[in-house]
Amino acid sequence: MNKINIFYKPTLYVTVFVYIVATYLTLKLSGLAPSLYHEDGYFENLGALSLFIASVLMFYAFYYVMKRRKTTKVLWVKQLAYLGLALLFFFGAGEEISWGQRIFGIQTPEALAEINEQDEINIHNIEFGGMVMPFESEFDVFWGFFVFLIPLAAVFIPRFGKFSSRFIPIVHWGLGMFFLFNYLFAKVAKLAFAAGYSYAKVPFIQAVQEIKESNYEFFYIFVCLFILLDLLRSEQPALAE
Repeated sequence: MNKINIFYKPTLYVTVFVYIVATYLTLKLSGLAPSLYHEDGYFENLGALSLFIASVLMFYAFYYVMKRRKTTKVLWVKQLAYLGLALLFFFGAGEEISWGQRIFGIQTPEALAEINEQDEINIHNIEFGGMVMPFESEFDVFWGFFVFLIPLAAVFIPRFGKFSSRFIPIVHWGLGMFFLFNYLFAKVAKLAFAAGYSYAKVPFIQAVQEIKESNYEFFYIFVCLFILLDLLRSEQPALAE
């Protein structure tokens, strides 16, 4: 791996950590709240755009390995992993903007409106037995394993890393720190900024959640870019020079 890569430079991590802190400090700027936390506001739009970019990067990774399937050493399981990530992020982007419902002025079908908590064309707000599907918890589990635990295990147990990398893309462990810091700072923000929050139209907890989710989704651009560059370098050693 080429150590000159941006993912090995402290500047990237310092910049992202500063950005994370800045996003939560907006909770004290109630004047900006209408453009930040509402539906189709800054954080939701950034999250949707980020997931779409991540999806494009993974679709390209899948296309790349499929185009060279006769000569590549990438196993079919790992090829499916690229495709699975592409579809997952595309689905997430669509869900964030309710599949373009507000953009194109599409009315929610009556049957869906009856079971969707926010009367939107999406799955993550559908109620089952009076409860909304726990996508937030599943989201945390996904990044917890894929971006944090598995990369760390690959660092401390090289044999595990070498074996696992044959079946799934493994990212640089430092990227997991983005997700962990965001997760922890969201909890700090709930304690530190609640008293100073004064925008009544968007509840405080919802505003924190919008920030946290948007940050996660933004970080996936870095994750997918790392995966793609790692693939290109492994298949074309000359690119690492």
